[in-house]
Amino acid sequence: MHPPTPPLAARLFTERAMLHAGGRSGTWGSLGCWSADTPDYASACEALTARVADAARVEPGARLLCLACGAGDELQWLLQARAAADVSAVERDAHLVLAARERTAAAAGRVQVLQGDACAPGELGLAPAAFDQVLCVDAAYHLRPREQVLQQAWNLLRPGGRLAYTDLCLEPTTARWRTPLLRTAAALCGLSAQDLLPAAAHVARLQRLGYEDVQCTDLTDAVLGGFAHFVQQQGRQVATPGWSRGARRAIWTARLIGPCRAAGLGYLLLSGRKPSSAAATA
Repeated sequence: MHPPTPPLAARLFTERAMLHAGGRSGTWGSLGCWSADTPDYASACEALTARVADAARVEPGARLLCLACGAGDELQWLLQARAAADVSAVERDAHLVLAARERTAAAAGRVQVLQGDACAPGELGLAPAAFDQVLCVDAAYHLRPREQVLQQAWNLLRPGGRLAYTDLCLEPTTARWRTPLLRTAAALCGLSAQDLLPAAAHVARLQRLGYEDVQCTDLTDAVLGGFAHFVQQQGRQVATPGWSRGARRAIWTARLIGPCRAAGLGYLLLSGRKPSSAAATA
């Protein structure tokens, strides 16, 4: 007889054990936002979620939509740390959807996790203009076409609501000959090469779509630099043979960050407000 299959969240604890080694356990899967006194990986991931929530100006009682929510840790955090009234979430990966539902089962009635394309959340039965904030934590660079994601977020935001997300960018000092190299590297990693833009172009795109009060913060050192340093600091333990596929992916990501940053890769926190007079256009 085969042993019973462990709950999906428990399997993810094992899959991401390297990242959480020496700190609190969890199923977080982002790059995190790091400072000199960040105690562990879970705290870095919470800090990045907090930065996105702050940019979106999440307040107690808010109705939130999270795009590409992963295994549900950020949903728990938003309910507990920011006292959101309810959270809807969209995730494509069926295993992550089930894990997120397991992780948030205690908040039944306040959380719904939908399986579907985060690029087209409006096609999942979500009501137009129903959300105070739309958030996407460390996942927008996986979603394409990005402009469609931003437009769908607009449709789902109430007038006066706010979108906040993180994304990769080209640093202002990126040499012209390096831009095609970075975009080729992005394409090889399955990312949207045409969405690898300078910060000013990210801002202009949001403004062109109608967003007001567009804000842009550079988090390159805190996120890309912090994650690479953290993984390197795991030392010999990180390099031990037999680590999971998730651990190997984290190791290679950390190794790629250095040369990509040197070539001009950056990381942004972006946000914008739907005007109070605007209506959904779905």
